[in-house]
Amino acid sequence: MSEAHRQTQSKDPGPACTTTGTARNSPIAARVAMTLAGLIVLFTLTAPAQISRNFPGLKSEIGSPDGRFVIQNVDHNDDRQHFLLLKDETTGKSREVYEYGRNATVAWSPDSRYFAINDYAGSNFTETYIFSIDETTPKINVQDELLHKGKVIPTGGHDYFGVVRWLDGQRVVIHHWGHSDDPPAKAFCECYLYTLHGSVVKCSHQPKSDDPERLCGNITP
Repeated sequence: MSEAHRQTQSKDPGPACTTTGTARNSPIAARVAMTLAGLIVLFTLTAPAQISRNFPGLKSEIGSPDGRFVIQNVDHNDDRQHFLLLKDETTGKSREVYEYGRNATVAWSPDSRYFAINDYAGSNFTETYIFSIDETTPKINVQDELLHKGKVIPTGGHDYFGVVRWLDGQRVVIHHWGHSDDPPAKAFCECYLYTLHGSVVKCSHQPKSDDPERLCGNITP
């Protein structure tokens, strides 16, 4: 994944915008407006402030919104592996929750009960999970949920899945983007709303751009 894929903060789908005046008459302005419209579609939905961080990075930890938990990143440079530890600040206890090789993003739910991990594990795929602070609760494989409940069909080429942000303690915005390897290669960017242990539905407003794969990659943390 590109550095832009890893460093850009996440946004949400929202109402589309329109343009007025002479801008409609200019092809360049029209393309710019289309790109901006796609961005605004994703940026303008009212939602809680996102608490997320990219690892590895300059900062090695991220706290939960309620301040009780901290996810710490531990790097092992000799074998190029990284570990994420969940620490309970009230008890001092910590446990390893995830291991990754390249880079990953952590995003806390606003109620501090869950956190999502977007693991950019390979050049053509991702591993995306949602974890509970309760270690007895099984992790959620986000990709499997979209494939089975949302009837999403992978391209068999470059397929990326990522949690964009939390809308509340039970709902997340998810992007599926990439392109097929078989000609003619067609780039795509799709938006879904997922309710934990529940339904998967397409967002009412989908990202729009001349370059949908780049758009989706740039705005998915």
